[in-house]
Amino acid sequence: MECRIEKNGTSVTITDVATGIGLCFTEGGSMQRYTASLYVPDTAILSTEEGVGLVSEVSQGLEAYAAERFPKEFAEIK
Repeated sequence: MECRIEKNGTSVTITDVATGIGLCFTEGGSMQRYTASLYVPDTAILSTEEGVGLVSEVSQGLEAYAAERFPKEFAEIK
């Protein structure tokens, strides 16, 4: 998965280049694993089971990518 990271102050968006799906969260904030927002540029993809599966797969990949680069923000609750 090729990703692009964009920062605007403490706001961070990690976007999957191939699909345009992005994960938005606050840098420096805790529990971002649970409060991050998913951006889907074409919501029509959610009208099919395949599309929902793709969004789910990309979402999981983005979360894993974010957890590697932002471990404090994406730490799991213990």
